[in-house]
Amino acid sequence: MEIKILQEKNNQLLKRKEMLLLIDHKDRATPSREELANELSKMFNVPKEKIVIDYILSIRGDQKAKAKVKIYYEA
Repeated sequence: MEIKILQEKNNQLLKRKEMLLLIDHKDRATPSREELANELSKMFNVPKEKIVIDYILSIRGDQKAKAKVKIYYEA
């Protein structure tokens, strides 16, 4: 699974990073929230508990999906 960041915004007021991601999941089903949280945890070196996934939407006719994710700096 390849993850590309399409948009990234640091929200200092709410102490979080907001991102729009493009997920390439060749020959696999759309990743679950758990699978995506595990991958992001490894990528950004943060605990899974600090990751909130708003949505994961499949792109029709392609093995890609878009996801909106928030990573909190403090719990």
